[in-house]
Amino acid sequence: MTTELQFQARLRAWRALPVHDRAIFASVRIDGLDYDEAARRHGCTARDVEQVVVRVLVALMEADDDAAP
Repeated sequence: MTTELQFQARLRAWRALPVHDRAIFASVRIDGLDYDEAARRHGCTARDVEQVVVRVLVALMEADDDAAP
């Protein structure tokens, strides 16, 4: 179960990300777009979208590690 400390750490990590990265990540993970669709929406390549998704996931996982008791 997610603790309050983990949630706060993830929130800080999310807010520290560039707005463009958050928008691309949300397009894929929340709006359900595939990488090609997200790339068209954000004016980049599918490879760029893939790199952003990885970067955001790593940042969120590292936040979890930092918040671990």
